[in-house]
Amino acid sequence: MKKTSEKDDGRLLSQIAAAADSLMTNMGRHVAYGRAAPESASPLVEQVLDTTAEVETFLTEQSARISYLENLTLTDELTGLRNRRGFDEHLRRTLASALRYGDDGVLVFCDLDAFKDINDTHGHHVGDIVLRHVARVIETQVRETDIVARFGGDEFAILMVQTNWRDGLKRAQMLSHVMNRTIVTHEGHEIAISASFGVEPFGPNDEAIHLVARADMAMYVNKRKKASVKLSTAAE
Repeated sequence: MKKTSEKDDGRLLSQIAAAADSLMTNMGRHVAYGRAAPESASPLVEQVLDTTAEVETFLTEQSARISYLENLTLTDELTGLRNRRGFDEHLRRTLASALRYGDDGVLVFCDLDAFKDINDTHGHHVGDIVLRHVARVIETQVRETDIVARFGGDEFAILMVQTNWRDGLKRAQMLSHVMNRTIVTHEGHEIAISASFGVEPFGPNDEAIHLVARADMAMYVNKRKKASVKLSTAAE
């Protein structure tokens, strides 16, 4: 994409302003004296049109660049998913729509178990590979209309829109089933993925802060249950 500076911006605007002013002055003089516009007005018209076209191209490029930069602020660089900011924006819109139209939905939180051990054992670069793989697994298990985000670290969120509790819970359970049977292979090493999930329904009267807190708590309750079962199994 062609980059432009503030100096270029000013130059373009000055050119079109000067050309337009010259044209209007020239035309105004002849109209005042009841004379036809001179032939010299034609080059001025062409100059204005050429400069206008250049400005339009510049504005189109600027608009595309702004959209690109705005998208970067809403996207997680590692996984390509929405980041926390991007997710919060969609959640706000979704809850506003739910309030207006009476829609239901389900919020799912996913947190990887013992992800620190993966980083410590295999290195952070492998941890990044695992996170990207997890992101792809989640995307294959949701609809195009659902919103998937990486909250940060090893935590992900899925906003299942226009979904009742029963269907949303069923889909979340299927995602958990697939995720906890996923194995990432890297340089001969097989890394088993383990993840805990929190599932919460939402409706027209829910607020974002409370919904997120409930889903987060549900996820940690399940994580503690899994840890307790693991300890009990190891002690037997």
